[in-house]
Amino acid sequence: MISFKKWPSPGLQNILLTLLLVGLLPGIVIYGNLLKNDKAAFPVNTSCRGNMIVDALYDDQRARMTTSFYFSFLDNNKILISLSGTGYLYDRSGKVIERKTILRNIYYRYVHESKYTNTYSLTSTQINTDSVDNMDWKMSSLLLMNSFFMAGQTDTLVLKKYDDNTMLIESNQSPLTMCVFKNDL
Repeated sequence: MISFKKWPSPGLQNILLTLLLVGLLPGIVIYGNLLKNDKAAFPVNTSCRGNMIVDALYDDQRARMTTSFYFSFLDNNKILISLSGTGYLYDRSGKVIERKTILRNIYYRYVHESKYTNTYSLTSTQINTDSVDNMDWKMSSLLLMNSFFMAGQTDTLVLKKYDDNTMLIESNQSPLTMCVFKNDL
């Protein structure tokens, strides 16, 4: 059973509520400024390196790719993504059916869609493949985003601060890689 005798009077309740709001509002503003300053100090325009592992399961086969990943902002709203690694296609029993090498640089034009969420729309403008890159269309379509193997395709990436030296790069489908950079701030 609740006893109303222990509750403060309505006048005291109003004073306490006012003091709470007066103390809480500046705290929220200060916290927001700290977050904004932290985000401004986060160098999303710095190049970074990471590893990308893609594991895709289909009805009758499994595809897996392990690559080194390089990400860098260039001049004039351009981004470079470099991939080097190996892709495998397995049958149901786990036996390797096909093995392909990927070694390519993908150049993008980007539009910064949202500064709050660091969302970028990327359209691949040029894909340079090395002579050892034998990743065919079938394997690429199983393991890569469209813009990684077809010029003119658009994908969305989100850059998220993970800690002071790393950022998480996500596509609109799933996380791609954890990128590590040298923080010179």
